[in-house]
Formats: sequence, structure tokens, C-alpha cells
Amino acid sequence: MINAVFKAFTVLGSEWVLVILLLLSVLSIAMTLERWQFYRKAQSGIVAFRSSLRTLIVEAKWKESLALVEARIAAKKGKYPDLETDMAYTLLTHTKAAGGQAVSPASMNQLAQDSLTRSRIAWDKYLTVLASIGSNTPFFGLFGTVLGIMKAFADLGTGGAAGAQGATQVSAGIAEALVATAIGLFVAIPAVVSYNTFQKRVKTAAMEADALKSFLIGSMMK
Repeated sequence: MINAVFKAFTVLGSEWVLVILLLLSVLSIAMTLERWQFYRKAQSGIVAFRSSLRTLIVEAKWKESLALVEARIAAKKGKYPDLETDMAYTLLTHTKAAGGQAVSPASMNQLAQDSLTRSRIAWDKYLTVLASIGSNTPFFGLFGTVLGIMKAFADLGTGGAAGAQGATQVSAGIAEALVATAIGLFVAIPAVVSYNTFQKRVKTAAMEADALKSFLIGSMMK
């Protein structure tokens, strides 16, 4: 039975692998464009917002700070969340100076971390799929190459060609099979670059959010 399955794969060759690789390429490009748009819109105006919020906090203008955060939340309408706005809103609403109920620094840190974690889910979307495509498509392409080479030798055996004609036939089949490896690399490299770029962007945003969290909690506890 195993031999029969192997022979079936041999007959198929690498064409079906190429089709799957092309579909994965389209998927990778689509997710890359979606993530790029998400991060661009999520961080739109974040530098100015962060600077204004820090200035208001230093001046102990708690209600104005809360109004600034609420205005940004209303402008976003729940779409493309950043990692800082909801976290700042959570902390400010638990500050007595802003009309909320003050809690301990440890509790405030836990509240802020809860908000960061929930926002981080949207930021990590599709990154695992991009990483999987980038790490596995070269092997899938190599698998297609192996199948193509097997088909080339199988065709040689059934065709009865010999000598120079047989060598030419095998060479042509191997050259065609190697296309699968090339396409696998072609799909993998952009996916890996996109994944690494987005991972760095998420990490940088998370560090900025952690810095703002520490600043807010420290200022509130004065």
C-alpha cells in the first residue's frame, strides 16, 4: 500500500505543490498588507497623544488627561487599537484625582497589564501564520522538487529512452522540479522579513506602552 501511495505521488509530480505555494504566497502578501495597514492606523497620532498626555500628567491635570484619552478612544471608534490609549483610560479612571477610586500600585499595575494584554491580541494577529509560512515553505518546495525528480526518473523508466536522449529527459525533469524549491524560497523570504519587521514593531510599541504605564502609575502615587 505504501508503494502504491508513493507511485501516486510520483505520477502527480510537483505541479500541485507549485499551486499550493502560489496560494501561500497570495495569503502571505494579503496578511502583510493587512498588518501594515493595521499598525499604521493604530499608531496614527500616537506620538502627539503620548506627549500631550505626559504634559498634562506632569501638571496634575487629571480630568483634562482623561478627556484627552476619551477623545482618542471616541475618534478610533473601537478600530485599530493602540497599546496605550485603553491602558491609560483604565489607569485614569481608577485615580481619585480624576473622580475614580484610588487603588494600590500593585492593583493598578495588574489593571494596566490586563488592558495591555487584551490590546496585544489584536497586534499579534496573523504573525504566527506569517512565521509558519516563512519557516515551512522552503521545505514544502524541497518536497515538490523531490517529487518532480522522482517523476522525471519514472518517466525515463516508462518511456524507454536511453543514452543522450534519456539524459536530456532527466535533466529537463530535474530542472523543472527545482522550480518548486525556488518558489518555496521566493514565498518564504518576504514572509520572514515581514514577520521580523512586524515583531520589532510590536515589541517597540509594547516597550513604549510599558514606559507610559510606569510613568502614569508613578505619577498617580505621588
